[in-house]
Amino acid sequence: MSRDSVTATSQGRKVMKRVCKASVLIASLSLGGCAADYVTGNNAPVNLYIGGISGPNGPVLRSDVEPALPDFASVFLAVRTKNPNVDISQKVAMAVIIERYEVHFFRSDGRNVEGVDVPHSISGAVRFALDAESSGTSELLIEVVRSQAKLEPPLRNLRFNNQTTDTGFGSGAIILTTFAEITVHGKTIAGQAVTANGILQVDFADFQ
Repeated sequence: MSRDSVTATSQGRKVMKRVCKASVLIASLSLGGCAADYVTGNNAPVNLYIGGISGPNGPVLRSDVEPALPDFASVFLAVRTKNPNVDISQKVAMAVIIERYEVHFFRSDGRNVEGVDVPHSISGAVRFALDAESSGTSELLIEVVRSQAKLEPPLRNLRFNNQTTDTGFGSGAIILTTFAEITVHGKTIAGQAVTANGILQVDFADFQ
């Protein structure tokens, strides 16, 4: 074999080694980038979930605008570890303290101006502890509709005795269907933030 052939073979082997190393690196990066959203959604070792939301009488909250009383909903929360192999007995440090929540109203027809089409968004403070578990949920009762919202448009316009123009609601013959997006915020014992959200249908009317 000539010197030129030996040199070409040696260079070819070096090129192949570089290609192989690059392929391995790309494959490693690709695998790292394929982590599921539930693993990469936050920096905590756990995820917070809303397993369900319901009003006093079922999955739809019927909110009576008269009298102006608040409405509450049950939010069923769960904390799950991202690593399923962690033993339950080791999960004390992964407990979550719920600190606050937010409620944002919207409509399916896209008319979402607060104070005109839907009630104003609200936020509230809570203090609720959740342990990391392998199954089940814990119930947290929150105020979804405040009394003040029923004294302001658009809910005030739904009252039977309220007279409005043709462009308003009024006369008690209208049901305003909205959706309440509920977001809860908490932190693990180690101080890592976690959030979860869910949606509850709320029907407003003068049901009396």
